[in-house]
Amino acid sequence: MPSTQPSLNIAIVGGGPSGLTLAAILKKIGVQFTVFELDASRDARGQGGMLDVHKRSGQLALKKAGLIDQFRKAMRVDATEIYVRDRKGTVYLHHSEEGEDDPERPEIDRAVLRRILLDALDPDTVRWGKKLKEAEVVTEDGKERAFRLHFADGSAAEGFNIVIGADGTWSKVRRLRSDVRPPYVGITVVATNITPSNPSYPAISDFVGKGSCMAAGGNNIIMSQKNGDGSIRTYAMITTPEEWKDNSGIDWTSQRAALIQFADEFYGDWSDELRALIIECDEGELAFRPLYQFPPGYTFEKDCTGVTLLGDAAHVLTPFTGIGVNVAMNDAYDLASAIEKVASEGLSVDDAFAEYEKDIFARATLNATRTDREQEVYFTGKPMSEVLKGLARAFDGSEI
Repeated sequence: MPSTQPSLNIAIVGGGPSGLTLAAILKKIGVQFTVFELDASRDARGQGGMLDVHKRSGQLALKKAGLIDQFRKAMRVDATEIYVRDRKGTVYLHHSEEGEDDPERPEIDRAVLRRILLDALDPDTVRWGKKLKEAEVVTEDGKERAFRLHFADGSAAEGFNIVIGADGTWSKVRRLRSDVRPPYVGITVVATNITPSNPSYPAISDFVGKGSCMAAGGNNIIMSQKNGDGSIRTYAMITTPEEWKDNSGIDWTSQRAALIQFADEFYGDWSDELRALIIECDEGELAFRPLYQFPPGYTFEKDCTGVTLLGDAAHVLTPFTGIGVNVAMNDAYDLASAIEKVASEGLSVDDAFAEYEKDIFARATLNATRTDREQEVYFTGKPMSEVLKGLARAFDGSEI
């Protein structure tokens, strides 16, 4: 590498799929970085359900990181099975890629993907327990711009000439590039979990199948996923105001009674099997997630040399096309390629990031438009024929 080319010291804020995929690729191409992650350790909390990783996006990023073989050993082709039902439980679609030698959309548990990515990194390149409060631009005696990161534990880190925001929907890094808050889309997720030790598990497991079960009806849907450990995560998605949980009149301190009341209100005429996915969950396994998304056409309105974002931090999407992690990993692929041009070809950071952002926001506009379309299908009482068309568009795999 010529001596005139810049020495890069990169801070990646966020250790989710986008940040860790970027880190794994940067390690592969020999660029220095540090990941700052708010979790106290790699095993500090559960990582959620399954992810389908597409051949033309997420898998390409893993290949660039040198991790495609590890992914293929861990992927769950059996979990591509999906049942699509109406509110009465009638099956309208049963699909699986099981038995295919080269599946388009194999599943992997989120925790397993994270382990693969972390195992590829040197342990001292990931700093745990670092919740970012502020990313500060530091200018000293007219020298080249540098950044200082301030964390919730009172510590700070500095000396970085590039800061990458991979810190999700409520990114603190984004403040250097945008003051726009992602708007609420009118949907809240009530998430539950059922483990094999639950007395209701056998019947629920048979109903869900090996992978996923989706049911649609009226203004609400239910999506369940079976993880590799057998646990079943269910996401009840309801049309409701943003502050619904606090104003619902439901006493959430008594979980089972609360979930029965919730199911009666939003899923009163649904089948007993579908209601059981909500009501019969393990005690303490309950979470609420209002959904947010930037509109088509959103882009950063502020410049800040040396700062860019990827994944949900850059362009958060709702989950209605099933492409979120693939978009994030595709961003990581493109951003690593941009950084590689800076490190090895002498391209300026401004030019490299401008090219990268042009590409990701063109993709984001397309994906936000498509996601809005599917939200309208799933949550406005459309007939099951329209729901199936929406799923067919998702299964096509090209919408990333």
